[in-house]
Amino acid sequence: MTRDSVMRGGAASTIHDLGYRRYDGPRDGARGAFRTLFWQGFRTMFGVGRPWKSKAVPVFVVVVSMLPSLASVVAVGASQGQIPLQYAGVYAAQLVLFLLFSAAQAPEMLSRDQQHRVLPLILTRNVTRTSYALARLAAMFTAMFLVCLAPLLVLYLGEIGVAKVPSETFADMGGKIGPVLLMATLAAMVYSTVSAALASCTPRRAYATASIIGLFLVSTAIALGLRDLAGVPNEVNELIDPLRALGTLAMVLFGETTRGMELNPPPPVAAFIAVFVIIAAGATTVLVWRMRRVTV
Repeated sequence: MTRDSVMRGGAASTIHDLGYRRYDGPRDGARGAFRTLFWQGFRTMFGVGRPWKSKAVPVFVVVVSMLPSLASVVAVGASQGQIPLQYAGVYAAQLVLFLLFSAAQAPEMLSRDQQHRVLPLILTRNVTRTSYALARLAAMFTAMFLVCLAPLLVLYLGEIGVAKVPSETFADMGGKIGPVLLMATLAAMVYSTVSAALASCTPRRAYATASIIGLFLVSTAIALGLRDLAGVPNEVNELIDPLRALGTLAMVLFGETTRGMELNPPPPVAAFIAVFVIIAAGATTVLVWRMRRVTV
């Protein structure tokens, strides 16, 4: 350790060389910073590299959401195809689990950075507030997409695997992979954007989690109230409540109907997609606006 004395305005100051090794390697710039934020956020969504308690919710959601799909595939195989495989019926029951995952894990990325005051370090070089927000959102969307896709993928592959002639069934099911990917994409888009926007608004993770769950539940209550008290048409209610809208969209995409849907046909698929895109665009705007104004 060396010590140099520097005289400034008559006052003696001391500069200490603490011996830190300088970094002389390649610098990846803004793209590298974006990739690093994305990858670190993606790992955070699943609790990778963190204590076991941080992995509790991701492991619980992934395991529990997969069990009904596996059970359905086993039942279809045991009945030798006599029991039809219901994609939407199984998937609709998992929507609350996906909400739990997004509500628990979004604050782990966005609220923790504010709570522990690491944003000033992140935003020092090559990272703008907008790129930070988009990197975190991209990480959350990717994680949510995988979680939302997994149960549907198990049903899709299971239906092929238990068929009497898997090769013929695989050829016949080429058109079903589109609804599977579209359903997972839309669900992930809604959950990730709304959860990220709300989580960015507070450094307290408990408040962020409560606000995310509360918003979806309040939307459900409003839709029920409008239907029962104001007589709002069913088509409008389907689009007000995101959870119900996702469940109904799954029924439509996979060609599964109920008696109620036959009496009151739901809106077209394009209407659901338009509403989800508007929700995602609005939530993304809130996220970027909030990160541009957050104090660091």
